Amino acid sequence: MTRRPQHASAAASNSPSLVTRNLRLGRGRTSIRLEHLEWAALDAICVAEGIDRHHFATQVDRDPSRREKTLTSRVRSAILAYFVVRSGVGVAGIPTGLGNGHDHAPGFSAKPPAAGQEESRN
Repeated sequence: MTRRPQHASAAASNSPSLVTRNLRLGRGRTSIRLEHLEWAALDAICVAEGIDRHHFATQVDRDPSRREKTLTSRVRSAILAYFVVRSGVGVAGIPTGLGNGHDHAPGFSAKPPAAGQEESRN
């Protein structure tokens, strides 16, 4: 029996499937690993909302309604929830809106950081 590599597409393209990047949160610097597509989706959200990755991750990290154990899981879930909410597709466990006229994913606010907090675009 011949076994296929688990990451055949990554092996074929000679590029890693997961990409690690650093993020600055209120509690310091950390890194997360996401697929290329997930980083692209996160960047699209940040452009649409006028924020950077650091602000997005900080908002997701501070959201008390998120139950995922790791920051990476919380970010992945927030990315998915953002696009599900914007698509209007009903998915169990993801509200279709916040009830305040905004179509952001649950627990995500595009409010700019408080005065005195610096953000940089990465």
